[in-house]
Amino acid sequence: MPSERLAAPRVLVVEDEMTVAMLIEDMVCELNYEVAAVVSRLADAMQIVKSESFDFAILDVHLDGETVFPFCAELDRLEIPYLFATAYGTRGIPEEFRDHLVLQKPFGPVELRCALMNLTGSTPRD
Repeated sequence: MPSERLAAPRVLVVEDEMTVAMLIEDMVCELNYEVAAVVSRLADAMQIVKSESFDFAILDVHLDGETVFPFCAELDRLEIPYLFATAYGTRGIPEEFRDHLVLQKPFGPVELRCALMNLTGSTPRD
């Protein structure tokens, strides 16, 4: 009897720079996670949390003149884990969200893999 393969964890990517979003999406897929969606605006992120299921999120801090923090509050309310991917480091993150992982941009697959392992408490499937 063949064993059933568990579904890959689904990741929401919130990033307003399309090139960076595509790079993150590629790295996430290479690490055997599934990209649930990629959104570039705060309003889109707030909407997708109502309609799309995902296991965790990778968030840019600044989205086309807005910050992602209202979305972070919603993710916290729903108990959905997330990490920040930002060039600003922790200095651009309000105190109330500083207990979340921060992945310093630019980053590569190794750094992303470590961050996702820390976030999820497990390793990606091969």
